[in-house]
Amino acid sequence: MEQYLIGVDNGGSDIKCAVFDLKGREIAVAGTQVPMNIPEPGFTERNADAVWRANVSVIQEALKEADISGDSVAAVGLTGYGNGMVLIDEQFQAVYPVIVSTDDRAGDYCRRFKESGIEEKVFPYTLQTTWGAQPAALLPWFRDHKPEVLEKTRWVLSLKDFIRLRLTGALAGEITDASSGCLVNLDTRKYDPFLFEAFGIEGCYGKMPPILESTEVSGYVTEAAARETGLAAGVPVAAGYFDIDANALASGVLSENELCLIAGTWSINEYLSKDAPRDMKHKQNTVTLSYLKDYYIMEDSTPTSASNFNWFIKTLLHPDRPEKAMNQIYDECNGFVESTKPEDSKVIFVPYLFGSATHPDAHGAFLNLTGGDDRGAMLRAVYEGVVFSSTHHVYNLKRPIESYTKARLSGGVSNSEVWSQMMSDVLQIPIETLEDGEPGAKGAAMGAGVACGIFADLEDAAAHMVHIGKTYTPRPEYGSVYAEKFKRYEAALGAVDLLAERL
Repeated sequence: MEQYLIGVDNGGSDIKCAVFDLKGREIAVAGTQVPMNIPEPGFTERNADAVWRANVSVIQEALKEADISGDSVAAVGLTGYGNGMVLIDEQFQAVYPVIVSTDDRAGDYCRRFKESGIEEKVFPYTLQTTWGAQPAALLPWFRDHKPEVLEKTRWVLSLKDFIRLRLTGALAGEITDASSGCLVNLDTRKYDPFLFEAFGIEGCYGKMPPILESTEVSGYVTEAAARETGLAAGVPVAAGYFDIDANALASGVLSENELCLIAGTWSINEYLSKDAPRDMKHKQNTVTLSYLKDYYIMEDSTPTSASNFNWFIKTLLHPDRPEKAMNQIYDECNGFVESTKPEDSKVIFVPYLFGSATHPDAHGAFLNLTGGDDRGAMLRAVYEGVVFSSTHHVYNLKRPIESYTKARLSGGVSNSEVWSQMMSDVLQIPIETLEDGEPGAKGAAMGAGVACGIFADLEDAAAHMVHIGKTYTPRPEYGSVYAEKFKRYEAALGAVDLLAERL
């Protein structure tokens, strides 16, 4: 019987399950969404049972689409957004809705941690500053605002760890996810009582689960989960990955010389490093433990990518041509941008419709419009703005562009040859895209393949499962043109930041 690997990706927007053969070919993929609840400004939550049912649904659908039985699945891997949290009781039932990684109810706590010196105190242990969706900020918020919820809480989990618990009945955390929450000592790879004391949540230390390495088997599909999902009871389930790790692994990034670019809902830009700043004054990027044990992941990211293009399509293009399918409109957009030259338009688009990379209150904008510009000029500006956003983050990584031998690109932008070539032209480095469309799920499946013994290690998994789609070579004649346009883009960021200060 042919064997398959399954990866399940619980993202901030979509929940997806993909089936892969042992050569890395994507056999089937299924996806769904769970409505987001926003009970108060800054809160982003989902019903825990609805999230579990969505996972059940996509696993069932992926197995059906692949036309395989559950007992042909060799192993299951999971990935999901980092931070946020799921609070459960002794019976493993959620005592509060799932908190999504976009939640910012605890944003004021992060400011307090910075002003009081707590961030600087803990930095040598975590190599991180705090942000609102981390457990290090959320747990103090619950201590002060909903102590009755914390009293009911026996365990604090990430979302993917909660789904794994429902699949296997085995309670565990996982190192890449845990390392992102500002409560793990990155040297010892364990939760540290000192950090809980520093954040004033000593009582929560005992609520944290044991931490597994990513490619350990965390448990096996239970009879109950098998009946719900269609998987076979006893199938091993790997500990899994934080989604930024799963995406980089599926991109085949295995050394410090490769740049990983993910341009989808978020612009995620990262590389592997054996060193990380130990002094907060020298902090430049987000630092977490990576899927390769001897490396950190250095990351710079914001939600300033292709979701802005989707808004432009739905708001300004699709209403005029409702009879056309979205893929037809995408093709038209690619064709138009390809037919124009970068020097033809001076319109600038700042892709801050869903978040900012600079001032926290800055928003999106078109700048430098004239009466002679039309939607075509605005469309090219959107394409360029998304690429310039990635470029802004790459420069924030504080490594010379020439220090990378190549970049691997995934996410929605990589589906467009025009956009991928533009990325190469702007960065002036070769860009490689991947064959398959679900890198998060594939990275999780690769880890599962190592966990169950199909692959000797992650290098072996990458050799079998990572396949390059196309390679884009930078065109030197566009280097200076885009360099000048990027300077104007950076000036535009200063303008929207100034406006945010004034309003």
